[in-house]
Amino acid sequence: MLKKIVISLEPEEQIRLERVVLDEDASEALRLLKERIYPKLIKEREKTHCMPSFELEARKRDGANEDNLLLKKKK
Repeated sequence: MLKKIVISLEPEEQIRLERVVLDEDASEALRLLKERIYPKLIKEREKTHCMPSFELEARKRDGANEDNLLLKKKK
């Protein structure tokens, strides 16, 4: 299920984005999306949200780390 995602851009990324738009540089735009924007989108999409603390603690005890808490299943 898709949901709204909010990502933040560092000042350097904002400048890069503005430069791409002003220059109409398609190859640089794709590079910016692949290198900076898309990874942030994936990270935010996979972030753990609204999970009871006891569930998070149980998953951590079972060896899950912050990046894969939702993906790791209990044994």
